Amino acid sequence: MLLGSTLARPFLRRNPMIPQADKRIKRRPIPELAADQDEYCRIVQDMVANGGSLISDPNWLVGDDRSDVPSAYDREAALHFALSEEAFLQRFSKMKPLMNAWVGGARVPTPTAISKYRHFLERNDPLMLWEVNVEKPIDGIRLLEPDFGTLMDLNLLYGFSRGGRLTRILEVGGGYGRLTEAAFNIFGGSVRYVLVDAVPASLYYSKKYLTHACPDARIRSYYDAEGAFDFEEYDISIVPSWHFEKLNRISYDLCVNIESMQEMNQHHVDYYLNLFDSVAADEAIIYLSNSHDYYFKGSFRYPTHWQKLFCSNTPRSWTRDHPTEMFRKTKTDCSFQNAIQDANYRYGLWMQNDPKEFIIRNGPESVIAPAIKALAHRMRSKVRARTRLQHLSSRIRGLKNIS
Repeated sequence: MLLGSTLARPFLRRNPMIPQADKRIKRRPIPELAADQDEYCRIVQDMVANGGSLISDPNWLVGDDRSDVPSAYDREAALHFALSEEAFLQRFSKMKPLMNAWVGGARVPTPTAISKYRHFLERNDPLMLWEVNVEKPIDGIRLLEPDFGTLMDLNLLYGFSRGGRLTRILEVGGGYGRLTEAAFNIFGGSVRYVLVDAVPASLYYSKKYLTHACPDARIRSYYDAEGAFDFEEYDISIVPSWHFEKLNRISYDLCVNIESMQEMNQHHVDYYLNLFDSVAADEAIIYLSNSHDYYFKGSFRYPTHWQKLFCSNTPRSWTRDHPTEMFRKTKTDCSFQNAIQDANYRYGLWMQNDPKEFIIRNGPESVIAPAIKALAHRMRSKVRARTRLQHLSSRIRGLKNIS
């Protein structure tokens, strides 16, 4: 479905997500982005005036990535800092320094990371994104490691939707718009995407980033202008958490949170899970990917009528207990079925943490053979490197003798 034809008539609920012919999740290089101080401070001041209990934790107010020590932060001091010119100039005036807080840094994927995602996706790529974006990229835009997570996210979301019938997407804590950009590029005008956030830097830079990344999308931020704000009129809407409920008039086929609940507190996690439940349509998909042993070590209190479809560590997992979970909203109590999924996941964690039991159950060869193979690979690499160095030294000596 072409974007123009989608906008030419009312948006139809339950219209299927339609993959575009162009499978690139990133299509345009993004320039270095900087913030206008007055525009940015307007968002911060709105947060202080209206955010209330939804104001984000101090780690986000100060733009700090030391998120593993919640007790290290003073909320009042953080709010004071967030309102200062010093905070703007040191932490928020440019987008690049914030990438570490959003996605762990703008890092190039290591061969190990690429291998992990390849093994995960080689039999699970219904959208056929791997070849175009990784194996044979056609435009020279190099993917960062978080973008490999995007390939996984889109395929899981599409695979668990019933025939791709997901049209309205709500994401909480989407940072600068990593998944939003890819969803629009892959599904075009067949989706409506609403980004909700409580971090002023995310609210500011997601609009700026997505305007460059998706110039054909109709994008509106809450802070663009006064007046009515109908999410149905835009491809991408960006809204602060503290204004979302009073503006929202629609239900969603997909609710997403990726690696931001892990940096909240119990009150915020409870609030957003309840928010997802209240705005999700019947049979909607809820997609959550968070570490459970990082900054937030509380309870993920999922509604009992959410049926857990998938629960597993993935190539994204960088802590031991870091599952990606997929739920479907139902009208029945799914506690018993969900307990089976949880037990299987916990058993897998236990197996990872007990090498002796792993060897007993799987045999010594399951550990010894891969270890020998890895050691042999390292030895061969060292020998090749030494040979190349000796060859280069010989050539240099030969050139000196000639001269």
